[in-house]
Amino acid sequence: MSPTVIGVTLAVAAAVALNASYLMQHAGSSGAAAVDPRRPLFTLASLLRSPIWAAGGAIGVTGWALHIGAMREAPLSLVQAFVAGGLALTAPMAAIGLRRRPAPGEAQAVGLMVLALVLLSIGLGGVGRHAAFAAAALAAWLAGLALAAVVLAVGTGGPRRPLALGLAGGLLYGAADLAFKAVTGLHGARTIVTSPWLAVGLACTVGAFFAFQRGLQADRPVAVIALMTAATNVSSIAGALVVFGDPLGRTPALAVAHALAFALVFVAAWRLAPAQAGLVETPTDAAAPAP
Repeated sequence: MSPTVIGVTLAVAAAVALNASYLMQHAGSSGAAAVDPRRPLFTLASLLRSPIWAAGGAIGVTGWALHIGAMREAPLSLVQAFVAGGLALTAPMAAIGLRRRPAPGEAQAVGLMVLALVLLSIGLGGVGRHAAFAAAALAAWLAGLALAAVVLAVGTGGPRRPLALGLAGGLLYGAADLAFKAVTGLHGARTIVTSPWLAVGLACTVGAFFAFQRGLQADRPVAVIALMTAATNVSSIAGALVVFGDPLGRTPALAVAHALAFALVFVAAWRLAPAQAGLVETPTDAAAPAP
């Protein structure tokens, strides 16, 4: 089995774990205090009082470890696409768990996601890890994403603030994934621990967590999730192609197929956001006005 196939397999497992964690954490956070980045310890303690949230956090850490393992073995663009493919699980989970019929277009979105992953699977065997990058290029890309996230989070107020926080969280999650991809090319525990990319990745993850969680506590979870998902996918996959030089395909035909697949991932992920939001709505959320 090639390293890329191993990486894709780990990405699929990470997608399952991360989606399960996401649902459990949000189900357990309904009685928690409002997320406040100015009081991180208080916020975390409030969340950890919920056994469901704590269990979801443990599963999330497992998913994160699988995600890192996937990035070590396969190109980041493919890993991100297959992790996003985990959203295809949300529509049937919502139909079973919430006992509702899939919304119009959700079944088609699942089909698009499956088609995208099938197209991306073509020619995987000959693809390398593609962890080589120029430090200046990666630093510039990460700085651009972080600056955009700060401007959105700080400079947007009023009813659009939750949407801006979702978008900012997605940009920071995308930046974190790119930084962690850089770490996977390092060798030796000391080199990894002292790497600036590890520190940047952790900082972006913390910032993304608070921005996204705060955005979800507003009354428009569907739009917040959709913007977060889209921003994460676009920023990380584009960065993988530009900074890490991930190839679209070894032949012109494969390049076209893979480019189409990435576009389908974005469209399907956006369309499946309502199903994902429905799974994490609390009774109060469900009574809130639709976005």
